[in-house]
Amino acid sequence: MDKILLEGIRLEIRVGTTEEERSQPQLCALDLSLETDLRPAGRSGDLSEAVDYAAVFRSVKTLCIEKSFCLLEELGHQICQEVFARFPVEGIKLKIRKLSP
Repeated sequence: MDKILLEGIRLEIRVGTTEEERSQPQLCALDLSLETDLRPAGRSGDLSEAVDYAAVFRSVKTLCIEKSFCLLEELGHQICQEVFARFPVEGIKLKIRKLSP
């Protein structure tokens, strides 16, 4: 399976187990590896046959900015649900970390 990598995404996310911790966004880093078949888009050069990684980024960013999360696991689950629901990917590997825990 082919992969599209979106690495080094940095977003301010409200995440933490207490309300105090979630009261201020924390800088987090995300890396996504999206598994998909690149052959159709590779042959045609047509964006409609590809995973629009800019749209994936915008979708993830919107989710992270508009909501708050108690756990990184919760954040990860919601990111994966969003990407699977909106984009033609067959698998996702996601790495999330707080840069100043």
